[in-house]
Amino acid sequence: MTSHNLFYYPYASFTNVQLPLLKVAAVWFDELFILDPEKASGNTIGLGEHAADVALLEREQILQRVAPEEVLAAYEKSIADAVYADLGDREFIALCESSGRARGWTLALAKVPKEIREDPQHREYATRKPQDQAMQRLMGELASYSELFVYDETRGTQGQEIEFRYADYPLPIGESIMMNHALFAGLLHSNATPITDDPFHSRALSLKLSRASRDPAVQQARTVRARQLKLDLLATSALMDSQLDLPVLNSALPLAEVLEYRRQHDDDLREARDKLGWMARRIEAEPWTREFADELEHKTIPDLASELDEARKARDSWLESKRGRLALSATGIAVGAAAAVLSVFAAPLTPVALATAGLGLVSGTAIPGAEWLLDWRDGKKTIQENGLHYLLRV
Repeated sequence: MTSHNLFYYPYASFTNVQLPLLKVAAVWFDELFILDPEKASGNTIGLGEHAADVALLEREQILQRVAPEEVLAAYEKSIADAVYADLGDREFIALCESSGRARGWTLALAKVPKEIREDPQHREYATRKPQDQAMQRLMGELASYSELFVYDETRGTQGQEIEFRYADYPLPIGESIMMNHALFAGLLHSNATPITDDPFHSRALSLKLSRASRDPAVQQARTVRARQLKLDLLATSALMDSQLDLPVLNSALPLAEVLEYRRQHDDDLREARDKLGWMARRIEAEPWTREFADELEHKTIPDLASELDEARKARDSWLESKRGRLALSATGIAVGAAAAVLSVFAAPLTPVALATAGLGLVSGTAIPGAEWLLDWRDGKKTIQENGLHYLLRV
């Protein structure tokens, strides 16, 4: 079975900015991976008001932590080589220079390859002749790190203290380390699609992957999972698109209800994935390129919006026709009872819900004028539904 997984980077705490992503994971993806912050720093996962939501996703085994030491054990040399390659990329350095970010990264050493930890001056690159002013500035900054200042932090109760070790790095080095964790810990280690909600980090990754990857394993993973990468990126972009205004991302909808909705509509989720999968196959551009972003923005998501509009119209027309049948039924079903049924239509219509509405359904008994309710109870679909109804029901 195809996995639908995301690897969120570079942060590991969730504020209001990340709340939509948590709901997207809850309603669509199998797993959402992050680098485990408790294995690398004294900060805890899920800081702030969304700690309960994060814990809920962990209990549901949707949110998964990846230990950075496991990633380094498997890919340390590849990550170090990739960082050095990034530092030799003038366009990447220029991107960092123009980012407007004055400070660099404070990284837990659990995330940093040993080769880089023990070579704070990056002498191999400092001895190269810089090709432009941006590279000259970086080399000067690296040379100033004659000693890598490491500071410690201890958390926990007496007798159970855990020591965390940090170091400050210039922006290009820290950014490259975290970006390569997204690739190796995400794309390879977790079989997940790297995703970020920060424009700068997104541009940095796009720049890196717009070139042919220097690592054969990363390139192979991109090739093998090309179709899945397109679908994951399309789903994330579409579900979080503010203009589509999908009910599942309503800020008033608790995450627990989103999860319950997912559990009740497992078959519908598979249909929706299949529908978006076919739309993703029509995307010609390669993921993480400007052409891909443009195609999503100007073609694929507008096409999806049009299909969603048609699905809404079909649904509303169908509801209106059935409402009329109820109101005019020869059995004399009260309009009030019909309205009560329609008021709970967004939720799965169980026999209990129907009884509450005053219809008193008995198993196997059809009430004239209410056949459509029985059809819904038995899980039958209307001909207008094409998979996208899953995105409209919440």
